[in-house]
Amino acid sequence: TNKRGRDIKTRVDEVLARVNLKDANKKFPNEISGGMQKRVAIARAIVNNPKYLFCDEPNSGLDPETSIVIDELIQEITKEYNITTVINTHDMNSVLQIGEKIVFLKNGIKEWEGDNEQILETRNKSIVEFVYSSDLFKKVRESMLAESEEEHNHHNHDKK
Repeated sequence: TNKRGRDIKTRVDEVLARVNLKDANKKFPNEISGGMQKRVAIARAIVNNPKYLFCDEPNSGLDPETSIVIDELIQEITKEYNITTVINTHDMNSVLQIGEKIVFLKNGIKEWEGDNEQILETRNKSIVEFVYSSDLFKKVRESMLAESEEEHNHHNHDKK
């Protein structure tokens, strides 16, 4: 092998090791799990040291535990490689876990922008309907907001 070929192989081995798939270069896509396929996709995306990482539904088709692993990996790689990561997702667990700046789109139009704490407190109708689509989650949200308001009122009362 020439030097360039060895350099490429070394770099591929490095990024595969980084996503915990040291021996995956010897396997075909149909021989690895969905979570492993997602990690291979991340490795392919970072192999050339990009400034930006675009992830389209990175947790699609994964179980909740594997989704968390993928989210953490994306978060680590974003910091380690000092890159800007843009994630398109419907997975609210992912949004809340690793979202820093969140833009909520509806029918291709920006409806809301904020962070992962503000999204839980917003009264934006589209977000409330999307995030809290079940009656149970709507009740949980109302309870959280009521507690938050009570604490706020109690805190302000103590200052007087």
